[in-house]
Amino acid sequence: MLSSKELKKSGGQALVEAALIAPLIIFFLFTVVWFARVMLTWQQITGAARYGTDLIAYTSYSKKFIEKDIRHYLCHGNNIGRTLDSDPKILRIKVEARDAKKSDFSLGIKNIADFNPLNIVQNIKNLSPIGPDKSYVEIEYDYKIPKIMRITGNEYLTIRAKSEVLSGDASAGYKKRRGT
Repeated sequence: MLSSKELKKSGGQALVEAALIAPLIIFFLFTVVWFARVMLTWQQITGAARYGTDLIAYTSYSKKFIEKDIRHYLCHGNNIGRTLDSDPKILRIKVEARDAKKSDFSLGIKNIADFNPLNIVQNIKNLSPIGPDKSYVEIEYDYKIPKIMRITGNEYLTIRAKSEVLSGDASAGYKKRRGT
């Protein structure tokens, strides 16, 4: 059994150890919560970028309207989730809505004599959504780093998300975009 003198000594030692470890535990807990908020913000802007590419692929809205709608989606007070800062210096949205080329693969009496399967292969290569002519939405958001975590000296952490349109023949992008 421990004597009362030894019991008091070990109680004081535990208190000192707790006082030394408590700031580290609080710092790690704070770091986990902050990192979770960063990941949720990244998930939110990724969803907004995908929403923007859906607007490009399935509507005939202008680039300006799509950008405005994405900003509203992220920054309006009634949205579900975190409301982001709408300042254009902090939330940057780039929309590239390039309408895909349309090709005619039909055979008829007029063009049957000139039919060449290699022409179809060449037309398919021209229609490929992969390359510089692809439509996309790119969003960047500067997330403010708390003072206690500014080890690198940066005030902001830039979170980026990009989504590209991979649809082709079924998209409304063949229509002329409206200026709404």
